[in-house]
Amino acid sequence: MSEQPQPQRMQQTMPEAGGGWHRVNAGPHLHIMFNPNRQLLGRQPDEIERPSILVGVAGKREQALRFDPFSVGSHYHIRPSQRGRQIPLWVEEGQTPLDVALAFFEKPLRFRGLLAQADEDAVAVQLDDADLVGAARQIRQLYASARHITAP
Repeated sequence: MSEQPQPQRMQQTMPEAGGGWHRVNAGPHLHIMFNPNRQLLGRQPDEIERPSILVGVAGKREQALRFDPFSVGSHYHIRPSQRGRQIPLWVEEGQTPLDVALAFFEKPLRFRGLLAQADEDAVAVQLDDADLVGAARQIRQLYASARHITAP
């Protein structure tokens, strides 16, 4: 008897710059893209703000992590796939969903732990804390600029 092959999850890939996506400099080991309000394909426009932070490993097309600090239903993914599990981002009083997501970057040990869960241990140990903190700063600036442009 032969074993049945396991179905492969279709892992999400990193987008190209443009179409609302911005490249974030996070050092030589990571490929990070940020969109201040990603529109979900096939969805009708609504009042939900959908910023997204995609994290890939340099040289790979697949996403290792995705943070979706939406204004409603804020969550993140490890090794995001088409039908992947959403892990809630718990937002406390006085915090914004983006603050909660960026705390992973500003506390690099937590970020490394998520990368390890995504089977990227070798990259996790090579990261520079300052690069991660700098990436969070860049994302905050891009987000603030986008909100300033779209504010009435």
